[in-house]
This record gives sequence, structure tokens and C-alpha cells, in this order.
Amino acid sequence: MENTFDINNFSKEEQGAPATYPQCKGLGYHFAGKQPNGKPDYKRANQITACLYGLTKREKHYLTFKKADSLFKVKTLPKVYADSIALYLKEKQS
Repeated sequence: MENTFDINNFSKEEQGAPATYPQCKGLGYHFAGKQPNGKPDYKRANQITACLYGLTKREKHYLTFKKADSLFKVKTLPKVYADSIALYLKEKQS
């Protein structure tokens, strides 16, 4: 399948806007990996989606539309996001 998405088709304002929920959800599944049965790891995907989307709502330019697009080219979840998820889960269990 050919990727026809081109970030340069968007204006600088759109590229600087916060990442969208569909982008965050796509990144969640992109980084979540698979369960032993071959299905997506839904729990991990939802944790990543929630973390990323929460960051777009809390901090204005933390995860922009353009930055989210660039994350699709990375194979593993950046440490800063993984640490944020781990901290949230730790606080939730206490």
C-alpha cells in the first residue's frame, strides 16, 4: 500500500497545531505491538493513545501535528512518552 500522505500539503499553522485524536490513536497502535496471538495489544495501544492525547490537551506545543507525523517514522516509543505512561500507571496504583 502506497503512503500518499504529505505533511507539506498542510499550512505552517496546521502543522503547528496540536496533534489530532486520530493521529494519537494511530500512534498508539503503531507503538503498541502485538499480543502472542497476533492481535494488536489493545491495552497498551489505549495507554499510549491516552498519554499522547492528554499531552496535546495539557501542553500547547508539546505534541504538534507535524511532530506526531514524524513519530510514525520511528519504530519504538520514545522514552519520554514511555516514562510518562509508567509514571501515570504507578501513581494510579498507589
